[in-house]
Amino acid sequence: MKNIVVGLVALSLIFGGCSKNDASSGNKATSGKNRSVTLRVEGYIAKKQAMSGSFTSDGALLAMDQVDLKAETSGRLVTLYVKDGQNVAKGALLAKLDDSELRASLKQAEANLDYAQKQQARTKTLYEKDGATAETLESAEASLRDAEASKELIAAQIAKTEIRAPFSGKLGVIAVSVGAWMTSGTLLATLSDVHELKVEFDLPQRYAANLKIGNTVTINDGERSISAPATVRFLDATLSESSRTRKVRAVLKNSDGKFFAGSFVSVSLHFETPSAIPTPIPTEAVTLDNVGAYVFVAKGGNAVQTRVETGLRTPISVGVVKGLADGDTVIVSGLMNMHNGSSVIVKEIRNEMHYEVTE
Repeated sequence: MKNIVVGLVALSLIFGGCSKNDASSGNKATSGKNRSVTLRVEGYIAKKQAMSGSFTSDGALLAMDQVDLKAETSGRLVTLYVKDGQNVAKGALLAKLDDSELRASLKQAEANLDYAQKQQARTKTLYEKDGATAETLESAEASLRDAEASKELIAAQIAKTEIRAPFSGKLGVIAVSVGAWMTSGTLLATLSDVHELKVEFDLPQRYAANLKIGNTVTINDGERSISAPATVRFLDATLSESSRTRKVRAVLKNSDGKFFAGSFVSVSLHFETPSAIPTPIPTEAVTLDNVGAYVFVAKGGNAVQTRVETGLRTPISVGVVKGLADGDTVIVSGLMNMHNGSSVIVKEIRNEMHYEVTE
């Protein structure tokens, strides 16, 4: 009987040990299974996309110089030397206001100046012969300077009765007629220099560094199917905070008058093809750490961490200039739970970029 009990105890110990071993093996299998969870992700096929090398912007043609010709003083318009649309040279007299009273004042000022000059000369002669004091000579010289200033003031007032062209150009419509009373600020006409035209347009941030002063752009008037080259003369030093664009001004030769100031035009720009052709990928696929930028590429069922160099970034895409090859499947979802070597299955290939980040 004693032998039977000992045998049962031994069997119990043997089966108990087996049970523990089985349990231990099960736990290890479960742990290994947790470490090899397969993530179902979305992918994006990398493909190089060269810049188009061209860009078209809207613009408007402006006169090189334009000014409203206005009276500087009040008076009756007595003579009009020009007509509507006339071409005039710089400094040409265009209109004359009545200056009869000023002319009379000028004669009086000239007479006073003549008297002051003679008086100063006599006083100086007497002073040199000790016939006049220094104070008397100083008074005569002061009177002379006062007479000279009076004449200059009246001459300046007479000059304001003349309206002259500040530069060569073409007049618009004459707004007044002879005999009209003009006050200071009354418009005579608008003068425009249209032998050259300015065109202003905006350049997006991505092209802001591609254009230089002296470069040539093409101006297209679609309404009349004409075009001509223009030279870049100005580039704003900063970008607009609201539109992230750079203000550009180019100058168009227009000696033949083919283009009209005020016209709406399109501006075509052509850039050199960049040496490094970028590979655009969705922005959400790129992660940054203390080393730099990296993405995960699906290869052989695993996620492979791949370091990349990036270029132009927009709200929806990043241009990768180094690190990716055409045809690489860049993982764009599930990145929060991913590490190098993670098991992945690409459940869907995304064909378009968008703002949403799918995890």
